Amino acid sequence: MNSSADRAERLRRAGLKVTAPRLAILESLEQNRTHPSAEELHQGLAETHPSLSLSTVYTTLASFIRAGLVRKLPEVDGRLRVDGIQTEHHHAFCRGCGAIFDIDRDPFPPPPAPSELPGGLEVLHVVHQLQ
Repeated sequence: MNSSADRAERLRRAGLKVTAPRLAILESLEQNRTHPSAEELHQGLAETHPSLSLSTVYTTLASFIRAGLVRKLPEVDGRLRVDGIQTEHHHAFCRGCGAIFDIDRDPFPPPPAPSELPGGLEVLHVVHQLQ
């Protein structure tokens, strides 16, 4: 698992200032495979970081998403959900309980991206969502 020094370096490389709340949130996201909402992160960190506000969690998550440190997932239960795991994988969404599960890419490779896009655009990420 990543150390605090590794997380600090990831924040710096992403152009973000290293702060205690950012380190705590990043660590929690790296260790939490449930794809937590901001509220769940805040609740999980409240005991060890009592001064951390829900607003700070939301602001930090927005910064992390913009910097590419975490991935924003499609809303299943009407809340912002994020994934802090950096290895490539798929997600399965339970419509009943709202849980999000990681699915290994190897047995389920994604379909190929289009070979050509107009205007010289490049495909960076493909998201498939069932209705």
